[in-house]
Amino acid sequence: MEVKPAKGLKVNCNPTKEAIFGEDGVEVKKAAVPAGKHRLGVLTGRTLAGFAEVEMTVLDGNKHWYPTDEMLTDKGEKVVEEEIPIEEPADDGDDEAPIEEDAE
Repeated sequence: MEVKPAKGLKVNCNPTKEAIFGEDGVEVKKAAVPAGKHRLGVLTGRTLAGFAEVEMTVLDGNKHWYPTDEMLTDKGEKVVEEEIPIEEPADDGDDEAPIEEDAE
């Protein structure tokens, strides 16, 4: 069974990579999660481009961004991020209103 990453969902993470969001952008680097029982976390409900924010209370008490495809719930269900297509309005070429010049 698959579940969506919802706030408060307990997950078992075994990530190979982590997204680090900073002022200059985002960096994806190798995750530093030690083997063992420190992999249990709670989702905050925030997701972005295949990553979900996980509060790792047992590990270090901080929030980390791990790939959703590398998580299972505490019941063994696969966590999947819902993809929402964004439709762009049709471009008719009239993006700007005509500029009126003052008659002097």
